[in-house]
Amino acid sequence: MTRLALFLLMCFSFSSLYSQNAETLKIEGNKAMSTQQYAVALSKFEKALSMWGNKPADKAMIFAMGDCAYRVNDMKKSLKYIDMSIASGYNLDMAYQYRAYIMKAQNNNEEYIKTLKEGLVKVPASKALKEMLAKNYFAEGDVHYHAASEIIKNAVGQVNAGKMTAADKAFIEQSAKAKREFNEALKDLNMSLELNPADKNAAIVKKNCLSQLNVML
Repeated sequence: MTRLALFLLMCFSFSSLYSQNAETLKIEGNKAMSTQQYAVALSKFEKALSMWGNKPADKAMIFAMGDCAYRVNDMKKSLKYIDMSIASGYNLDMAYQYRAYIMKAQNNNEEYIKTLKEGLVKVPASKALKEMLAKNYFAEGDVHYHAASEIIKNAVGQVNAGKMTAADKAFIEQSAKAKREFNEALKDLNMSLELNPADKNAAIVKKNCLSQLNVML
């Protein structure tokens, strides 16, 4: 056997062994994940990825790495691997859900909303993403609703106490402020119900908003 042929055979053998080691680590990672040993699984997967070489990326394993990192509260790593999954177009519905959860864990509400909106562009039929975004709109609408209710309650209380009348400038200004809050609440609640029409709580708060505005006309 020539030296060149021997060299090529050795290279092939090392490459094959390297690949087998990566596959073995992946299998071990899957076993660890199945028994909820997420830190162990992540370590196995990362070692496998480092050995992957020029083979096509294992998209399922990369997504699993993001999952494992999230479960051990390593949000930086989780975001890295979930973003890789999104970039590759793998399991987009769940990937965007995970990304949103990561943003929520980091108290980054702006990026949380942005992630949900981007996810719905890519996966417009996602029930989970719709419900998550709808829940956020409902929460914002509910804040406006309660703020408006408190404003009008205080204003009416002052009228009943004889401290001012409904014709006073102060009462008119408070009523106008309450109306603005009720209208802001309606905007958010309408967006919430558009995404999740079955949300009974949003429907109830919207009905209350409309009732209050009708009384204030």
